[in-house]
This record gives sequence, C-alpha cells and structure tokens, in this order.
Amino acid sequence: MRIFFCSAFFLLLFFGIATAIFGQDVVQETPSLFLLPFGYDFLRFEENAVHNPALGVGFLSGEQDIPFDKVDRRFFGLALYRPLIFTTPPFEIPKYIHQIETLFDGRIQRHQLLFIFKSSSDKPVYGGLHTFQGAAGWGYEIVRKPQMSLILGGVIAVTDFGITLPSGAAWPVLPLPFIRFGIDTQWFALSFDFLTGPNLEFTVAPKERIRFTADMRMDYYRSITDLIYEFTLWYRLFTPEHKLGDFAGIGLGVKNDSMDFTLANNMSFELQQTSVFAVVDLSLVKIQGGWIFDSRYITNDQKNGSPGSGFFVSIQGIIPINLRQ
Repeated sequence: MRIFFCSAFFLLLFFGIATAIFGQDVVQETPSLFLLPFGYDFLRFEENAVHNPALGVGFLSGEQDIPFDKVDRRFFGLALYRPLIFTTPPFEIPKYIHQIETLFDGRIQRHQLLFIFKSSSDKPVYGGLHTFQGAAGWGYEIVRKPQMSLILGGVIAVTDFGITLPSGAAWPVLPLPFIRFGIDTQWFALSFDFLTGPNLEFTVAPKERIRFTADMRMDYYRSITDLIYEFTLWYRLFTPEHKLGDFAGIGLGVKNDSMDFTLANNMSFELQQTSVFAVVDLSLVKIQGGWIFDSRYITNDQKNGSPGSGFFVSIQGIIPINLRQ
C-alpha cells in the first residue's frame, strides 16, 4: 500500500502564504479573497534537469490569525496544475508528467470538512485507479481553547491501496482516521495533521524577529530518507505586532524534498533531493534557492541510482483579489 496525499503539503504552503497576505486588522474583518497562486521550480542535476511550473485558482474566506476558540467560519479552497518536465527523462519515463491537485478545507464552528484530490501521472485519472487519489472527511473539535485545538474524525479515501479482490480487481475504498492538533503560545506554535501519514509544523519563538521553523511529514515508510523536512532559521524584518505586520523575512535552512508519480503502466517513480538553501519571504512571493548535495531515484519503491548533485531555484506566490464590497 502506497501512502498518498503528499501534495497536501504544497497546497497548505499556499494557504500559509494566503493567510499572511494582510495584517491582523484586516483578517479579523473576515475577508473574502479570490486567489491566483503561481510557482516555478527548477532543479539542475549532473545528469538531468527538471522544470516544475504551477498555476491555479483558489479562495479564502473567514477569520484568520485569531484564537482557536474564536473561529466560527473559515473556508479555503485551491486547485493547481503542476506539470513535471524532464530534459532527459530517466528510465524511459515520459518527458511530461501531469499533476492535478485540489484541496477544500472548511470550518463551521466545531465541525471540520475536508476534501482532497490528486492525480500525478502521464495519464492522470484516465490512466487507471492507481493514477489518482481522493478523500472526503469530517472531524469534530473536541478540545476548543484559546491556545489549543484538537479535531478528531475520519475520511473515506479512494485509490489503489494494493488490496486485490478474488476477482482480481483492486479494492478502491478505505475508511481512514483524521487528526488535527494545534497549539499557539508566545514561545512556540505547533500544528499536527494526520491523514494516512503525519504532517508536523513547529515554530520556536513565533512572535520574535529571530525564529526557527520546522516542517516534517512522512508519505512512505521505507527508510529514513522518506522523512520529508524543511528546517529554517529566520530573521523577520518586523514582529507580528508591528503596524506593517510580519510580512517579510530572510532565512537559511536545510531540507529533504521529493516529487513522485505513478505511470499508467503502474510504474511508480520518485526523485528525492537533500539540499541547503537561502530564502526570501515577502508573503506574496517566496523565493528560494540552494545546493542539492544528495539525490536519489526510487522506482517501484526501490532505490535505483542518483542524478547527482546540483542546484535548485523555487518561486512561489499568490495574487490576491479582495472580494469585499
């Protein structure tokens, strides 16, 4: 069984950018924003290069950046198209891989609604059940305090889980647990999601200009290299209490990242890369670049060589359109 929904991390990154677009005085007025997310990643290795542009649409509505127990309604939706383009495709894979990713995340008082869909393949969706994943779920906030929230629930997931029926067909549906936990204090902030796999975000000194952030997740459980992480030491130009808001900063970090897909012929492929980087965050636009010092090809869950070392450049951003009258 392959763990899935690794694209949710990328989608939630845009969610983080979106909620930081305006200062607290604006977001507490319950804005409605139409979002035009965009991005471009370029990875250059000794034996290959990968282009990964991104373009999408989204919306954001409801209270943001307020105590957990004050949230009444909050809605976020996003749809992205992110093709992977290999200059020299390894293992005779197609040069163009199509990635379609959608997310809806809604809160109505204590009720949490969630919908995720992803297809990453040379033949997305129509290539077969193994080329896409989807899930719809509901959760209930059983702990609701100003600085703490715990939501428990479940989802119905649809994909090829590797379970075969006597007829030879794949069993496509499984119920799975859903957990969302958050803590927000002066000294640290923590957010933990579990949907088929753990996803942890942690910030030390979130109110200070010098702070440390850690983002970690596990999509597969084959080895320690499956731990996807990004650790960053930040210098923010302003504190969150500043009249301009916490909208800009620079940082240095290290990360282990990956891109993966399943072809219509059922071959799975993953490119993992570990790098050190520098980043400039302007809220609306985030620019990152660095040196890739380790990389791995993984085909059908087995390590299969490396494209070598190299460098990468990443640009991610959002164009917000305020829908308030």
